[in-house]
Amino acid sequence: MNEVQKAIEEITYMSEKFPEEAFRIIISNKEEAIPYLREAVDCAISKGVELDVDKQLHFYALYLLGEFQDRAYFSKIMELVSLPGDTVDYLIGDCVTMELKDILYNTYDGDIALLKESIQNRDINEFVRSAMLDVMGQLFLDGTLEESEWKEFLKENVHDGREYDYIYNEIGYILCQCHFIDMLPEIRYMFNNDLLDETSMGKYDSYVDAMFNYQENERSFCMTSFNAADTLRSCAMFSESEYKVPGEKDFSKMMCTLEKEWNQPVQKKKIGRNDLCPCGSGKKYKYCCLKKPQDSIDLIESPAERRKWLNRYPYTGSERIDGRIYLADYFDEESIETDKILYLALMHRPGLIWRRNIEAEEKRTKEYLYIAFQKCMERMEKEQIPSFAEYDEKYSIHYRCEEWVGELCRLLQENNDIERYKKVKKFVSGNGISIRQ
Repeated sequence: MNEVQKAIEEITYMSEKFPEEAFRIIISNKEEAIPYLREAVDCAISKGVELDVDKQLHFYALYLLGEFQDRAYFSKIMELVSLPGDTVDYLIGDCVTMELKDILYNTYDGDIALLKESIQNRDINEFVRSAMLDVMGQLFLDGTLEESEWKEFLKENVHDGREYDYIYNEIGYILCQCHFIDMLPEIRYMFNNDLLDETSMGKYDSYVDAMFNYQENERSFCMTSFNAADTLRSCAMFSESEYKVPGEKDFSKMMCTLEKEWNQPVQKKKIGRNDLCPCGSGKKYKYCCLKKPQDSIDLIESPAERRKWLNRYPYTGSERIDGRIYLADYFDEESIETDKILYLALMHRPGLIWRRNIEAEEKRTKEYLYIAFQKCMERMEKEQIPSFAEYDEKYSIHYRCEEWVGELCRLLQENNDIERYKKVKKFVSGNGISIRQ
């Protein structure tokens, strides 16, 4: 028995320690090792859940074939991961939601038809199909897949949706990472038809944020190459793994850190009479805003608090980076300013549930929504816009009118703010607009 055969034998069954030396030998003798690795995958396909539970070679083989970029074996790997969900889970477990997309990408042989057909096959595990979708996303980023073909495929899958499937969460994420602003209607469609899970990325407003948000090194759905040993070494199945299950103390510490980060009140800084006015006019405070009546929006939250909570709002500054999309490319300044007020009213503000002040939150929401309503009403009257639907078509960004006006009516009514409630209802009724309340 030569050293490659011995190394294969060493990784055939599960072990407490990661088999460093065996991996080193196999990687150093790629051509000789590949037939053994392929044979292990074939065995897993044929035996399925009947495969000895302690056998691990097929699992290691997937990672090694991925590192070796064994494109000639792509169809077989696809056959393995397309087995019934319970069988796939038994054979490769967490690989499905972790490294499967990288393995598939690195072994992809150019058969786009097979990828498409498999993604649309609902008999295949939804997480496996999502990994395949990521492969297509990476092919688009590589320039291998045309944008028109990619968009058409995504649209087709969205509008064929009839019931929730995890793959729709992945489609929503992909649309945002590709910054396909023209496909926001598809995200809205998925929400309207209960195809998206809010625990994935949040509500519709979070998807709008993500659509305009750019991160460093974001243009990647799959690793274009990877090291099998480095990837597997830290797996929790090995006794020497650095992986640690977070404990109760770790969780509490994390939650306290988040609480401090998000809910720490902005320290109010006293402005001297001779200081420059914070409004940015360049004048001294005593000659500018000192004696001006306070703006109604400042009675809700200070400008500093608003800036803090608008930190996640899409960038609206004047500096531009080539190739990026910006809100100002699609919406005018007035629309954006109204939308920011709605964002302050309705965006999710992280914090510990047991420390929330519901009464204060609802008061803040009500006041912001009423200011937004006034701005919306003035624009509709000025431009003779007959319906919320038409206003939404032209000017709405994160939120549709019927959603937030209904919430405003509820808050005004519950807080016995009768005068403003009647004003809102009169405008709504006068324009023949129906609202959800």
